[in-house]
This record gives sequence, C-alpha cells and structure tokens, in this order.
Amino acid sequence: MGVQLLCTSGWVLWSYLRLRPPASVTSTHPPLAGYGAWAYSHFSYSDLLSLYRAHHLANHAFPYVHTVIEYPVLTGLFMWCAAWMPGVGGYLLASCIGLLGCALGSVVFLRRISPRCAWVFALSPLLLVYSLLNWDLIAIFFMLAGWDYFRRRRYGWSGVLLSLGVCSKFFPLILLVFCVVACFADRDDRVARRGAAVMVATATLTALILNLPFALANFAGWADFFSFNATRGADVGLLFELHLVSAWPIALVDAVSALLVLAAIVVLALWVLRGVPVATAAAAALAFMMLMNKVFSPQYMLWVFVFGLLAGWPGWTLASVTAAGLADYANAMITLHFVSIHARVFAWYFRTVFPLNRALRMVAVACGLLASIWETWRDPTGSWHRLRKRLALPLEPEPMSELVG
Repeated sequence: MGVQLLCTSGWVLWSYLRLRPPASVTSTHPPLAGYGAWAYSHFSYSDLLSLYRAHHLANHAFPYVHTVIEYPVLTGLFMWCAAWMPGVGGYLLASCIGLLGCALGSVVFLRRISPRCAWVFALSPLLLVYSLLNWDLIAIFFMLAGWDYFRRRRYGWSGVLLSLGVCSKFFPLILLVFCVVACFADRDDRVARRGAAVMVATATLTALILNLPFALANFAGWADFFSFNATRGADVGLLFELHLVSAWPIALVDAVSALLVLAAIVVLALWVLRGVPVATAAAAALAFMMLMNKVFSPQYMLWVFVFGLLAGWPGWTLASVTAAGLADYANAMITLHFVSIHARVFAWYFRTVFPLNRALRMVAVACGLLASIWETWRDPTGSWHRLRKRLALPLEPEPMSELVG
C-alpha cells in the first residue's frame, strides 16, 4: 500500500511542478492574462488556472450566486474554498493538496477492490497529465468510495457517496443507476431490495441538500451547468465521424445521443438483472456514452480508465486507453498552441494529424466497450448464455470446483 500511495503522490506532485506558471504570467494585471499562450507552448495547461480568472475566484465570488460556474456544485465549492489561499500560487497549491488527497483515497478504495486495480491506477501516467487538468479526481474518489460501500452492502452510505460524486461530475450517476438495478437481481434478497430504496432516498436527499440552496438563491446561475452543456457545440463522437448528424441543430443532436445512451443503459440494466456484473455494465455504458457524446474533453480518458479498472478490462485494453489518453493530451496542447500563435501549419495539422488522434481515441474506447461485452458473453450467469444456447454455440466448461459444489 505504501508504495502505491508513493507512486500516486509522485505523479500528482510532478504534475503540480509542471503546471506552475512563471512569475511573468502570474504577476500580470489581471493575473494570468497571458496564461493560455504560455501553457499551450509548455504542455502545462490546466483548467484550474484558466478558470481562476474566468470565474473571478480571486475576488471570492460565491459560486452560482455571484458568478456562473459550468460544473456541479461540489466542484464549484472546491474551487471557491481553494481560492481563499493567497494569490494564484496559494490557490494552485491548495487545489493540488485537495486533489492529491482524492487520488490517495482512490488508491485506498481500489486496494479494497483488488490489489491489481490499485497498482495499475498508481502506476498510470494518466495521473501526470489529468490529475490536475480538471477536478475529476474529486468525483472519482467519491465514486470509488460509494462503490466500496455498495460491495459491503452498506447501501445508505453508498447512496450518499455516489451522490456526492454526481454533484462533482456527472459520470458517477451511471454507476449509481446500475447499483440500484443490481439490488433487484436476486428476488429472494430482501435486504438488497430495501437497500435499493435506501440508496435512492439517501442519494436524492444528499443531492437536494447540496443543490437546493443554490437553486433557490440564483436558479439561472445554478442551472448553467445544464444550459451550458445543452447548448455546447458539437464536432466529435462516432455520430459526427460517420457524418450522420453534422448538419443537425445542437438540440437535435442532444436528443438523438441521449436516446441512444438511454437505450443502451436500459439494455445493460436488463443484463444486470440477469446476472451481469454491475461494474461491467457501467463500464460498457460509459464507453458507449463516450462514443456517442457530442463533446469529448481529454480528461474523459481518465474516467474510461477507472471504469475499465472496476470492470476488470484486460491489460492490453487499459494500455490502449492510456496511450490514447496521453496522445489526446498532446494533441490538444499542440492544436491550441497552433491556434494561439496563428501558425500556418495549423491547417495541415488539423486535416492530417488531428483526425488520426480522434480515431485512436475512439478505437481505444471501442476496445473497452468490446471488452465489457466479451466478459458478459463469457459469463455463464448472464443473458448472453441463453443466446449462446439458442445458437447452439459451445459453452466453456465450468470450473471443477463449481461442478463439485
């Protein structure tokens, strides 16, 4: 455990040292005025610093009430609390300490799930580029904590923790949904059925406690997370790569992608009811969502990686996700740098190299999706087993221990 925590700390602290801008950038008036150009050219960009100025954090504007923030409330509160440290340097240091704590806590909970998961997470270079790029580690920590409590059948605390994850970033909602569905997989397990009701109640109550005060104080500011994502431009994803929705209005693209993702979740929920593991279904749902989504920020690859760990994806799949994630970060920095300096080479780069990176990303995510589907195919307790019997396909022999038992 100690070595794993040390490796994780090394990645995050290295990221902190890499991201610190020089005094010539932090001492400008207003602070960080020329941050983008410096960050892109040095491969040292972070939303933590970019949004420090954009959301008036230096003036301690209260999130959602005095300033609009396009993230869920727990992330906004984290930003506001870190900004009470003096200056840009103090804010970045406080943010690093908080996110480092979330990373170390994630290792602890992953260790309870599997030592392999903890080792792979602690050694992943994705932490170097994404641990401080955004605030995703907050939600990842709460999601892993909620998953650990769910596995120990402590449903009330699981609902609270998963809801805290959703109030930091959206993605833990996928795992929360499948956890609730899994409680109904065994019809004779009354404890689990009561646990589902408890999970829904505690998750809803937690979300209301965190969100309702901001919604009442300034509904438009609080709802900006939803309106921002609804109106956000679209140019990535499988639907765009296949030129199926390129000319459609954004609202229609949102509706189509949402319906496709919801349909996939319904199908996967039925699989969970028939015995497919929760983590396998959740990882498949997240991978499918990433393929269908109209927007893909580079740090989303960290989410694909973590869900893949929970689902037990094979090592080569996790390696491909890692490689694609690193390439995605480099591609984003190069593209933004060319745009910031109005480089003539940008047009060539955007036509030739940029599409290759997007293809690599989608292939890596698709491999994860196929890995989850393959696991359900191999699982003799799942719904694929019945399909294989109907198709008269040969089934893998059951372990001798199960046959004897």
